[in-house]
Amino acid sequence: MGVCAAKGEKNMKQKVIIDPYGRRMEDVFSPADRERLHSLADVIWAKNEPMPDEEIAKVASEVVAIVSGHWHHGDFARFPKLTAFLEVGGGHPSPAQFDYKSAFARSIRVLSCAPAFAPTVAEMALGLALASAREIAWTDGGFRAADREPNWSHSDLGTTFSLFDKPVGFIGFGSLARCLKPLVEPFRGPIQVYDPWLTDTYLRTQGVTPVDLDTLLKTSRFIYVLAVPTSANKHFLNREKLEMIRPDAVLLLMSRAHVVDFDAMTELLARNRFRAGIDVFPEEPLAKDHPLRKLSNVVLSSHRAGAIREGIHNIGTLVVNDLEAIVAGKVPQQLQAAQPEFIRLRGD
Repeated sequence: MGVCAAKGEKNMKQKVIIDPYGRRMEDVFSPADRERLHSLADVIWAKNEPMPDEEIAKVASEVVAIVSGHWHHGDFARFPKLTAFLEVGGGHPSPAQFDYKSAFARSIRVLSCAPAFAPTVAEMALGLALASAREIAWTDGGFRAADREPNWSHSDLGTTFSLFDKPVGFIGFGSLARCLKPLVEPFRGPIQVYDPWLTDTYLRTQGVTPVDLDTLLKTSRFIYVLAVPTSANKHFLNREKLEMIRPDAVLLLMSRAHVVDFDAMTELLARNRFRAGIDVFPEEPLAKDHPLRKLSNVVLSSHRAGAIREGIHNIGTLVVNDLEAIVAGKVPQQLQAAQPEFIRLRGD
């Protein structure tokens, strides 16, 4: 009888709160991933509205993991068995709203779904580079405008240029950059990287050349801004840095507008100092009268680089993959773990 009881206890599923409010269950978890989720854990809540505190209190003493769009679950002390918080919003929670000190002290893993977006954002980054260099949007607009005609190749070669053999610069080398790298490699251009968080030795092992920021800006034809925002890098691409960009270059703003002096960038683009493909903005939607809307040397995307069904479903896949490891007492590998050094610089 004792053996049977022990066996039954061993087979009991561990309790996991699924509270993705801000996203819908059906958007995050495909039917297959939802089935996997229920097979590996005792799923609590799993609804499209935020889990009420009284419902949290009922299970707090037994929960081993919480999946949520943001932390609204109270003091960590109420969760004695908690080992992981997995966010599905798109980035680690703000230190102003999340007690990292307590989480780190208890070795609670704080995991972000950001890597889920990396493949689709990387794909869009390449698309914006092609659209900018080959003037795809400008030419398409010529066909549609009543007052101008596109530059037909038999009469005007225009100012388009190829991605092949052009030097590429990555500002930041996180999960997004690592997804983008194999997409740009077939174009044969050397890839140089500026990332103050990583050692030169590590970057070289990844097949890229570490450089300082000034060198990257002055020499790259395609500059991909991929850095995660922190309190230390707000507007670090200021006017002085932006003026270093060569006039035949394309700036691809893919991570957050936080890292760029947007007004200075807009002014330089209005002077046709370089080209740009932009997916993120300081305020969204972009004001109807914003100068960027009228510039032919800019390709605009309405913050949709990662916001496609495959990208959102990929969140659920990575979450379930890591939950499988967590409930088995193993190390999760796919979501992005919060690092104390980085969190200290968030300051938000």
